[in-house]
Amino acid sequence: MIRRRWVVVALTTIVVAVPGLAFAAWALLGSGAGASKADQLPTGPTPSVSVTGRNVTLTWSAVTFSGGSAVGGYRVFRYPSGGGAAQTVLSACDGTISGLTCTENAAPSGSWKYTLATVKGGWTGTQGTLSAVAAVGSPAFAFSSSATVTSLPATLAGTVSDFITGETVTFHLDAAGGPSLTGSTTPSPIPTNGAATTSTTIPAGTSDGAHTVYAVGSLGDTATATVTLDLTAPVVSAAVIGKTAGGTVGSVRQGGTYYVYANISDAGSGVSSATADVSAITSGSTAVALTAGSYTAGGVTYGYRSALLTASNPLSAGSKSFSITATDGNAHGGTTTGFTVTVDNTVPAASDVQTANNAGGVAGKAETSDSITFTFSEPIDPSTIVSGWDGSGSQTVTVHLVQNGISDRVEIFDSTNATQLAFGEVQLNDKGYTPTNRTFTSSTLTMSGSTFTVVLGTPSGAVGTVATTSTMQWAPLAGATDWAGNACSTATANETGAADVEF
Repeated sequence: MIRRRWVVVALTTIVVAVPGLAFAAWALLGSGAGASKADQLPTGPTPSVSVTGRNVTLTWSAVTFSGGSAVGGYRVFRYPSGGGAAQTVLSACDGTISGLTCTENAAPSGSWKYTLATVKGGWTGTQGTLSAVAAVGSPAFAFSSSATVTSLPATLAGTVSDFITGETVTFHLDAAGGPSLTGSTTPSPIPTNGAATTSTTIPAGTSDGAHTVYAVGSLGDTATATVTLDLTAPVVSAAVIGKTAGGTVGSVRQGGTYYVYANISDAGSGVSSATADVSAITSGSTAVALTAGSYTAGGVTYGYRSALLTASNPLSAGSKSFSITATDGNAHGGTTTGFTVTVDNTVPAASDVQTANNAGGVAGKAETSDSITFTFSEPIDPSTIVSGWDGSGSQTVTVHLVQNGISDRVEIFDSTNATQLAFGEVQLNDKGYTPTNRTFTSSTLTMSGSTFTVVLGTPSGAVGTVATTSTMQWAPLAGATDWAGNACSTATANETGAADVEF
């Protein structure tokens, strides 16, 4: 009789972990006959990828253990195509996938690569080779019809692309949460390919200029398109006439040369042409072309200017009107009237000169803070007194007190003491004001209307004191002009009032 004996063998499981690998083996403990076997999870297959709209579909071939048994499933990983950490995979491809395909719906925009790892029970194998690049587009919105609107309301055709499947889209003006616009997509909701045609209406009352239309998806997508409204003629916000010599604007003389300056804007298609009708100033000039550029007149910058023009001669004095006509790129045109220029044909002249003693000063002695005031017959362009000066604030000048055997005199020079100003000279009609030539540096010059006042600064040396009264005489230079460009007369003017000592 043959006896059979059973040997009970205790088995324990040994788990070995290797980075990127996972496998299990069973080891025999105890004595007697026994056997053990281990198998390793295979490397994940390389997936093929295809993109439809915002949806990425992955397909792959099955892999098995070395003995031919099936793995438990697959896990999907997504990486930036340029390298970097694994990204969160969306729900349809998350977790263990038992089949051989999945679609990551509403994938984020960007360029991605995918890998797979095999799964068995609680084990995950090594990730396979990266897939080809899956390029997922960003939501986009564009108008296919003209994006320039010349009348309202206006319905614009367009397209959206790379929106999330199943989204409904609404349209808003100038902000994602801005005023709602009448609009639709076809089809609606957004189909699998993420694309649809659109129809959007810009309502009456929308202002001229560029506007942004927002296409807002119900699942979070937003894209924009720009439309330009051009409904009205350009706006002429300012226009002046300035004499060619520059300085103060708004006046011209008969036979004098001048420019027309204007500021013109158009929020829609832009200014295509501009002309000036100055026929009241220059005979026959009803449509003088204005050229775009950057021009400065009277301290103001203008965007348009005419060529050099000459005022008619003769031309009566007084206010004359002129107008500006402007047209935009869509043939909207208009004429703006109401601009004026003053024609002044009168030659300015010296009118009066006076000195004043500062409080507490010595009468008859030129001292710091004493003053001398020049009055013309009409306003003088300050830029013809001190180059570049517009009459505001004060200017630093140098006063010369010149000794003369018969009559001491006053002359005014610029701050550098190099150029005599157009005030010319003032005869004090007494020889006792200074024993020799003196200068008063850091003197100041101010302007008010037709008068210029010079306050004396620091004298260069001792001066005299005069007790005898006299009447000053003032002879300006021809360099000074009025606002219209008429050169000042050089005729002498006498100090008005009773004879007195100066300063």
